Amino acid sequence: MSFQYDADALHRTVKRLIDSGQAKSFEEAHEIAQRYQLQLELTAPIDFHEQVAALAVVILGRRAFLGGVAVSGCGDAPLHPSLGAARLLSDALRDAGANIANLEPSRPTISIGAAHKRTSPFHVRLLMAGWRAGTAPVDEGHPLDGDEPGYVMPLSAVAAAAFAVSQAFHHVSDGAPNSYEPGGISLWAPAAAAWDSPEFDGPPLQVLPSSVWLLGLGHLGQAFAWCLSLLPYPKLTQERPHILLQDVDRVGISTESTSVLTATKDNGRKKTRVVAEWLESRGFSTAIVERYFSGDTRKGQGEPSLLFCGVDNPEARRELENVGASLIIEAGLGSRHDDFQSVRMHSFPASRTTAQTWPQKPQREPVLGNFYVDLLEKGELGQCGVVELAGKAVGAAFVGAFAAALCVSEALRVLHGNAPSEVLDADMFALKCRTVVKNKYDFSALNPGFISV
Repeated sequence: MSFQYDADALHRTVKRLIDSGQAKSFEEAHEIAQRYQLQLELTAPIDFHEQVAALAVVILGRRAFLGGVAVSGCGDAPLHPSLGAARLLSDALRDAGANIANLEPSRPTISIGAAHKRTSPFHVRLLMAGWRAGTAPVDEGHPLDGDEPGYVMPLSAVAAAAFAVSQAFHHVSDGAPNSYEPGGISLWAPAAAAWDSPEFDGPPLQVLPSSVWLLGLGHLGQAFAWCLSLLPYPKLTQERPHILLQDVDRVGISTESTSVLTATKDNGRKKTRVVAEWLESRGFSTAIVERYFSGDTRKGQGEPSLLFCGVDNPEARRELENVGASLIIEAGLGSRHDDFQSVRMHSFPASRTTAQTWPQKPQREPVLGNFYVDLLEKGELGQCGVVELAGKAVGAAFVGAFAAALCVSEALRVLHGNAPSEVLDADMFALKCRTVVKNKYDFSALNPGFISV
């Protein structure tokens, strides 16, 4: 098998160009993706949440925009110590994959700061206030601008950045309009259409989970870990949460394309070890489980009762409620070229069990598009290789990060006395059309363990 047809080496975002028919070969797909470029403009005082958002734009953007992410305006702002070891924000942005450069008027641009004159045909700015996250055209004011500068929940910064990157990607890859209406979501009240209203904002964080079980450490699992690391836990010298990490896979060449804690240097390493090393460098304690999750898996004494599930197979999901966790937050992402930007989240216990939510069904082989049929007919790849290649999911890191911000916020809402969503369906290219069903289970007596902020 040639390297270009190695299913485990395939960039999951570039694969969309093949599956959609925009590219006729992997070479052409990579050439197109290399033309995708993004810019980040910093015009605001660089507060903590703005630094989180800036890093998120770069971390997520450089995985989808293979032509690079350029950053302007960070100056000599010192990096917040909880965000890494670099001294300056500019150093951290470079480490994350950015180039520090002047803005080019032709490139899609995301700004962090107040409304100002548009400098690029596609130019949006982030909106972040409390638990509310969104974007607006850079040259338009917004009601959130009138709010007094104040508290911003860190995951609002992640959600706003991921949403902005998704809009920029939709623009360059699909020819979406230069201008977007203001849009966003309240992480406190995700069903609210008036997401930017103070009525749907949440309180400053007062408690955080003291222990968490992360099941699956790929696209979603690493985004869960990243979001948890951004929460305002006490200083490294004080109590930090314990994270149980469960996965059996190793990092492959394609992993970095969607997984935010993975770098090329990690190829071949166990994902559990990569994520544990990253979390422990930030003061968390970890435990590693490198065995398959099954119907026999049970929570042991003292192990976390809050479980985030990022595995992508229905067999494991079906068994989730048997493990003994008191709160389960699960998410799944679209996998095709035309739905990769979609998110579906569940919480349990709920009105339906995990077994009812994912009933047993016969597995279907992927439908082969023209590109894969041609490979087979030309004899460039055998039947098994073609099926494996076609079956690999299309994915983008900005979708997983957005989903993780939603999921972790669901657990935070429960800890602060609010009900989670039983089901949440969202399409990042049509966010205002989301569907949310409130979970009616009584979580008032739930105490999965917490740390006071």
